[in-house]
Amino acid sequence: MSPIGRRRFVFGLTGVIGTLSAGSGQARARSPLSPADLGAGEIASNGSAFERAQPSTFFGTASVACAAAIDSDSAGDLWPTCWADDDNLYTANGDGRGFGDGNSDDIVVNRITGDPKSGITGVRLTAADQVGAIWGDPGKYNRKPTGIVCVNGRLYLAIQDLRSGNADTAFNDAPNAAVSWSDDHGSTWHTTQQPMFTGGVFTTVFFLDFGRDSGDAATALGPDAARYVYAYGLDENWRGSLTATVADPVDLFLARAPSDAVEHRDKWEFYTGVSGEAPQWTRIIEERRPVLRDTRRQYPTLRNSDQHPHNLSVLSQGGVVYNKPLKRYLYTSWTEYTFEFYEAPAPWGPWRLFLTKDFGGYPWFGRGPGLPGPKNGGYGTTIPSKFISADGRSMWVQSNWWVGNSGGRTDYTFNLRELTVRPFVAQAPANQPDRRRNLAYIGESVTPIEKSAHFGHSEYLCDGDFTKSEDSFDQENKNLDFWGFTWAAPYLLNTVIYTTGEIFDNGGWFAAGLRIQIRQNFRWIDVPNSEVEPRYPYGPAAGPFRTYTFTFATISGDGVRIIGKPGGRAYFTSIAELEVYYR
Repeated sequence: MSPIGRRRFVFGLTGVIGTLSAGSGQARARSPLSPADLGAGEIASNGSAFERAQPSTFFGTASVACAAAIDSDSAGDLWPTCWADDDNLYTANGDGRGFGDGNSDDIVVNRITGDPKSGITGVRLTAADQVGAIWGDPGKYNRKPTGIVCVNGRLYLAIQDLRSGNADTAFNDAPNAAVSWSDDHGSTWHTTQQPMFTGGVFTTVFFLDFGRDSGDAATALGPDAARYVYAYGLDENWRGSLTATVADPVDLFLARAPSDAVEHRDKWEFYTGVSGEAPQWTRIIEERRPVLRDTRRQYPTLRNSDQHPHNLSVLSQGGVVYNKPLKRYLYTSWTEYTFEFYEAPAPWGPWRLFLTKDFGGYPWFGRGPGLPGPKNGGYGTTIPSKFISADGRSMWVQSNWWVGNSGGRTDYTFNLRELTVRPFVAQAPANQPDRRRNLAYIGESVTPIEKSAHFGHSEYLCDGDFTKSEDSFDQENKNLDFWGFTWAAPYLLNTVIYTTGEIFDNGGWFAAGLRIQIRQNFRWIDVPNSEVEPRYPYGPAAGPFRTYTFTFATISGDGVRIIGKPGGRAYFTSIAELEVYYR
């Protein structure tokens, strides 16, 4: 199938768009709880998992690039990877030729060599029926790779049935899944005689990546627990069901199987909770409990919702990787317009949200000369363990995108963008007053933050060029907008200088409530009694490329931002520069 079906959204479905979009009509009925009170992956007193992800306090700063930096001569999407004993990456793509000049297939297995520094090359190994079966009606379903792992030289590949075709339900339910395996590094594959998971239960399966040949499992978990392969699973679909065919996944489940028997369904055990600090397991899938529940919705409103989905659930097919240098587990999820990244100290949690990267609604901008951007998100987000830096602070994210393109080359290939993190270290501020020392330039690990950057130019906030403009146009009728920075160390500050960007007929200014916030103990708080000169006019009269200076009593924090209600009928603001001083 051509890629045009992969992310198809149906127009004009009476009773779907706006009311049942993203599966909201069949979503599980649960009342979201405050993230300030509840934690991801933990268990409430009533025995149920908490409803929303609590913010992480492990990373002081985290950022991911607005577009891919590394591309390859390939075609396809999804690309789950594993680092094998022979030092190569192995991967499977959906809907494409993979590497090389073969035919386009619903699933293709590839071997990848190289790295982000030297470049990525690959070889197509096998495809389609030679890899796995379609368990449902081949007229309604095709195969999609969801996860791959190497352990003791054997490759295991998780494959699901995903609805296909051009009907409204295409790509909106996944009823079956199984695991194929290879003992010759992907050249030939063995399949089970029947599906291992059915009825939409645990049918999007992705394995925990413990590095080369799963060699880091023993160090991380101990020799006994390392005898198993660990896999995460979603029910019903690989992401929210955009036509409400099935319920949206809001729970992430965990299972394990002996490393030499992953293909045997009766050997699988499912996580049920912890006793003390020890995880508990059962072979009865109905007794499992989620390691993460997150019922948040992104983009509840969208001005072009007649063309693109909105009200999106946040748990999707991604990957879980163990970052050995940082001794942390990372789950990379996504929505149509955002990345949703979580971290945990153990495979079973508690999982906490450490980064939401908002790319805005469509259209996005591809790669090419003379084009704005590039800026785009993507789906199928994974982190190959082979490319994690020695200190664990730099990683590379693979994701795919092609829909809603306003120009340039999309990311329907194996491609990579950098993710950088800095673990939080508690310390006291030590900076001295200096009228010329702009903390937006010289603060430790300066990380620009924003609700969304229309053209992907977060660097404009602190590049010293007051003639360039970025804005937050993103198709959402949002109530709050912000621009700012986080640092890996706290600073004293008392002055923030905001230079506006371009003003448009439909927005570019703040409409109300413009103020300064400081991050302390991972919470954003309003700075009291700040003054602004000149007075900010709350309308287009704020003007293009005009400077507003906020002053306030000296306060400390490891982040600062301007925040307020965006203006105009398109609900967005603009910025050219944001300066921060302790004077």
